[in-house]
Amino acid sequence: MSDPTADSDKIRNKRLAKLQQSQSQSQSSPPQSQDSLISQDVAPSTSSSPAPSPLPSAPQTPPPSESSNAPINISKPSSPPPAASSTRIRVTPSTITPQKREVNGFSRPTSAKPNEPIEQWEDRTLRNLFRITFDSAQVKDQHGQVLHQVPQLRDELESEGQPVLLNNAILEQAIMEAGASLSQRITPHDWLFGSWKRVTRISKAVKDRTPENPKWTILLEARRLCMNWCILSITTPDIFDATYDGIDALADHLLADPDDDRGVCQDFVNEALTRFEEDESIKLAFVGAVENLSRRLAKENMNTAYQPYVSMLRHLIRYKPIAVAITESAIFVDASVPAAQLEVASLLGPYFQLSPLQAEVTSSFFYEPKTMDPGKVRTNQTSLQMTLRTHQDELFDIVNTLVRASPEARERVLDWFALVVNSNHKRRAMRVDKKTVSSDGFMINVNVVLDKLCEPFIDARFSKIDRVDIDYLRRNPRVDIKDETKINVDQDQSDAYFKTQAPGTNNFISELFFLTVASHQYGIEAARNILKEMDRELKHMAKQLEQFEGERHKYINNPAQLEMYDKALKKYRDQHDKGLSYKYAVQGVLLDEITQTRSMQFMRFVTVWLLRQVSPNRQFPNEKLTLPLSPEQPDAFKNLPEYFLEIISGNFGYIMYNMPQVISPTQSDELIMLCIAFLRNAEYIKNPYLKASLVTILFRGTWSWRQGGRGILADQYNSMPFATENLLHSLMQFFIEAEFMGGHGQFFDKFNVRFEIFQIIKCIWSNPVYRDNLLREAKVNIEFFVRFVNLLLNDVTFVLDESFTSFHQIYDISHELALAGTSLNEQQRQEKEEALESAKGKAKSYMQLTNETVGMVKLFTEALADAFTMPEIVQRLADMLDYNLDAMVPPKSTSLKVDNLQEYNFNPKALLSEIVDVYLNLSEKENFILAVARDGRSYKSENFVAAGNILKKFVLKSPQQLQRWSRLIERIAKAKSEDEAADADLGEIPDEFLDPLMYTLMEDPVMLPISKIVIDRSTIRSHLLSDPHDPFNRVPLKIEDVIPATDVKEKISKFKEERIGNRRRDFVETVKTEDTAAGVESSTTAPDDAMDTSQ
Repeated sequence: MSDPTADSDKIRNKRLAKLQQSQSQSQSSPPQSQDSLISQDVAPSTSSSPAPSPLPSAPQTPPPSESSNAPINISKPSSPPPAASSTRIRVTPSTITPQKREVNGFSRPTSAKPNEPIEQWEDRTLRNLFRITFDSAQVKDQHGQVLHQVPQLRDELESEGQPVLLNNAILEQAIMEAGASLSQRITPHDWLFGSWKRVTRISKAVKDRTPENPKWTILLEARRLCMNWCILSITTPDIFDATYDGIDALADHLLADPDDDRGVCQDFVNEALTRFEEDESIKLAFVGAVENLSRRLAKENMNTAYQPYVSMLRHLIRYKPIAVAITESAIFVDASVPAAQLEVASLLGPYFQLSPLQAEVTSSFFYEPKTMDPGKVRTNQTSLQMTLRTHQDELFDIVNTLVRASPEARERVLDWFALVVNSNHKRRAMRVDKKTVSSDGFMINVNVVLDKLCEPFIDARFSKIDRVDIDYLRRNPRVDIKDETKINVDQDQSDAYFKTQAPGTNNFISELFFLTVASHQYGIEAARNILKEMDRELKHMAKQLEQFEGERHKYINNPAQLEMYDKALKKYRDQHDKGLSYKYAVQGVLLDEITQTRSMQFMRFVTVWLLRQVSPNRQFPNEKLTLPLSPEQPDAFKNLPEYFLEIISGNFGYIMYNMPQVISPTQSDELIMLCIAFLRNAEYIKNPYLKASLVTILFRGTWSWRQGGRGILADQYNSMPFATENLLHSLMQFFIEAEFMGGHGQFFDKFNVRFEIFQIIKCIWSNPVYRDNLLREAKVNIEFFVRFVNLLLNDVTFVLDESFTSFHQIYDISHELALAGTSLNEQQRQEKEEALESAKGKAKSYMQLTNETVGMVKLFTEALADAFTMPEIVQRLADMLDYNLDAMVPPKSTSLKVDNLQEYNFNPKALLSEIVDVYLNLSEKENFILAVARDGRSYKSENFVAAGNILKKFVLKSPQQLQRWSRLIERIAKAKSEDEAADADLGEIPDEFLDPLMYTLMEDPVMLPISKIVIDRSTIRSHLLSDPHDPFNRVPLKIEDVIPATDVKEKISKFKEERIGNRRRDFVETVKTEDTAAGVESSTTAPDDAMDTSQ
């Protein structure tokens, strides 16, 4: 585009030159015919033009004719020549709403007087319309409106002997003189815009609009000339020797009420549009005015008069040529503008910036938030939602109109949205610097408008889902995903994949879809994360503020320091109030049911689209999805950004937590399928935390959100065939995978996701289908089931240990703080208190996990006793139970000296009762009894007796259950005695026959392939369930890789036979010896008639 200032100068010079030439032309040029006055359609071409500047050039209006002896020493423009086009267009009455009869004291001229000459009617009408007078003594008209005098024109007419009557031939001369002599209170553009309104208004009242009607012809010419000079007053104000900014003036007119004399009405815009082709300066003026208003709006907020700006833009872009021209503005899309400035420096930015989240607005909705009761907060949030909803509807109307204006305009609008999302990647950073990114309000508005734009193609039947092309990302996409983490490839693999460009072109639906997905990531989802972080900061600030308020007594005797303290306290309180107000406002925005319902509809579409990408023929939902998925993962899916799944889990997770009532069953089915599919085929997703978020969705679906009601997804879990077939296996699989989540908080994260899995299993366990599924897993997928149970048992021991460790820490730190008194300085005390709070938090978390894990073992063993007494499991289970029973009875239980155990979800009696239930569930299994008896680390018969006493004392079990417990104690003791006797028969065992980890006689020795260590199969199997590495050299190892040590097994068998045989022979010899000795003794003492037993 050429330099706008140079263009303006060229046009202005050309126009002034013509005005100078007009002084030699005749003044009696006849007015144009109707055909030449109305020669263009009101809908001009929408061909693109260069982007306008804030200083557009003036329109090219031919100068008027003038008498050769004119005494007025100024240039006077005249009427342009007839248009070249011969097209005749019939003028029909306007269909716009009738205007007010009187505006600013002006009324239509009265009907012509009887037999009044047309010259006098023309004079009277034009003077009324333009408020011009030849009488130097007349200052105002009968309505009190100021009149503009033209004494030089009067003198000229008198000197020529012409009647002192105003007509179209000299109208421009009158306009020039009147406009140059206006008072400072009236500007040329204000006067001329008012004149245009009056001319237009009286023209509409004419019924006979034929060329034969001289009055109609006069009004048409006056209207044309008035329009010429209105444009001149904007584009070339110096023609009146005025110094105002014409673009700023047009902006004022656009902002005014269209019914007011200063406002821009539909007729004015339509007339201006007919001149767009011949005079680009008119287009530049309109675009410059819109830019001007955008800059003004950037300083407004929802507490000020912002609505006229929005209404103006909505009205103006109804005219397609103007809409197209606006999108060609240099500030519509400017990639050099940083993210934080987009909402004030781009043309649409200030409109999207308007939000209740602006600081001034949040404070007005939530003034003194600490004192507001929850009901008042909710009421204000509802009001806030209604205000924002209305504005977002207006924003959508603006964007939708621009998109439909022309293909070029649509592309520019998409460019702007792409600039917004691509510039705001940092909004998802761990620590967001708000000075470097766009505001929450701005981004949420962008997000919502894009959601609304997508509504036409996200119908419930997914009829247009095939139009969303996954290859969009390989065709120079607007959305920048280069630095985004991909679902299942690293950066090098991603770069290699996207290096190859896909054929074809991207369609509008694909453009919108990928832009909207990105806008969710950096819009609503980013706002939720920021809100979460702010909530933590506010809690910390409130605690610090409370502590700071308690220090006032330190400065009470020092007025200067007290004053400083009070100022600092006020500042701190203001910061906290400001943050709390913002928190309430963001919550209000995010909890809008209509907005979230629309968002969920889009998320459902994204969910189905993702499942479509991994379905066998990419035909879902038209074809059924079956699991497991293909081991060959589609490259296009692997290279999608992770945020495709993040926004689904974030959106549905938030809604389930805060407003589950808006979720419908039809929206739930695909969501459940997505979660199950990618938990069952965990290899499809690289990030374990992303998979954990899918578990969270399923977990929140179990929450009861009505009093006594079921979870929002609970019915689908028990009725959907896809769920009943695959849910349990998927949960068990991720339970196993969670063991290796990694990350700085891996222990907490692991147990947190397992806690959620427990809740889901508890929700579905009443369905016998799931119990049958677990039994099938135990029979068919033995390794899988054993690994699951092994980790479950490990968890019980670990979390109970951690709980008790935390209890001891709580006692020690509390005792230390109580004894220290004032001996600790402030920092030391603070450190101790923080350590105490940390220990309390851990105790609560781990104790809750202990309760849930033990409860899950009880649930499983009650239904599947055989599965839990498999050889691969039973010893680990017995060891775990004995270890925990030892901790729950005296003397160890007496070491827990923490007060308020209920605060930590710890009920020792209830936990002991559940552990005993597990024993009783397995009490009829002989191999379980033997496994308990063989536990040389934790089994103690006195523990079982002590547990029985506690159960009886506190009536924790029925008499029948106590009898079963007593019988179990006896059977374990007997098994223990028999097993010890058998071990005694073996005597001392050679080291080569001992398991190197357990130091017990190996039953099924195997050799490890790399380290060549011989170990018992059961021992290495148990080890590999928790750690898939060789315990001696840390090389990755699978149970299938071990080599049977048959030679060692044979030696062990011979050893046992020999030892047992020797023991038996020794026993026989001992018996014989004892019998012989007894016989000798008898023979020496027996009476004579005694029997000789030696015979």
